[in-house]
Amino acid sequence: MPTIANFPADLLEEHMNWHHAHHVDDPSQLRPGYGSQFLQFHRGFIRRALDWYGRQSYDSSLVAPWQRVPEAIRQAPCYDRSAEARILMQPQTFRTADELGLFIEGSGLHGCIHETAAAVFNEPDLNDFDVAPRNTLFYNIHGMIDGWYRNWEAAGRVNQGMLEWGGRFVADAGERADSAETEEMLRYVPESGRWWLGRVPEGSSTRGKFLPLKWRLIGENGVVGAKPDARFLRVWDTDGDGRSEVLYYSLPDGKWWEGKLSAGKLNWQEIKRSLA
Repeated sequence: MPTIANFPADLLEEHMNWHHAHHVDDPSQLRPGYGSQFLQFHRGFIRRALDWYGRQSYDSSLVAPWQRVPEAIRQAPCYDRSAEARILMQPQTFRTADELGLFIEGSGLHGCIHETAAAVFNEPDLNDFDVAPRNTLFYNIHGMIDGWYRNWEAAGRVNQGMLEWGGRFVADAGERADSAETEEMLRYVPESGRWWLGRVPEGSSTRGKFLPLKWRLIGENGVVGAKPDARFLRVWDTDGDGRSEVLYYSLPDGKWWEGKLSAGKLNWQEIKRSLA
């Protein structure tokens, strides 16, 4: 595209009004509470906008979240790589979602990504709160930022000893991976080294009520036979297919491992990953 044809005026107005109401000239002076509002508003907004987008039968690949910031943007003088590294590798250092959101804004990452993407891709709309959402790159950017938020959410539950991650891990046969969310929960039990997947039983409706999950064993022996350090476990949609994988960084040998559900089992493979 990248300008989205016939983008709804009410959605543009919603985004414009939110930013005009919350805008400050100096991101380091943002008030407490802004960070969580920024993350939550944009999560809901992109969900509503992409719901409309999907009904138009437009190309979904054009609005898929970036898996990482393009190198041309990371090379920009305004881009803070140390801030990026903290968000990706040390999400547990943010005590609250508000701290995370304030850091994304206060470090200049959010503004730098928009500003540099506008120049690199010759898309000036990205620099204008009033019209940015009508550009497909807006969803590449904010889908990625929402991924950072989800990564923090996952790390937070690990830190609290729950070792559970909500999300979407399985695509049923004949079901699109980007369709409505299925109730699923991934659980790791350190004492036994076992991984479990909990799902709402097929044919059940979750509308307006809570249903217990049906659990099944999907893996044993931790991560490739070793007990993982929970601080380095992350859940992330690494390939953009709408399903989450488990990432593990092994500190002793510096290796990355990815666990992906396939044929009812959590299968691990070594992957190459770097923040450099």
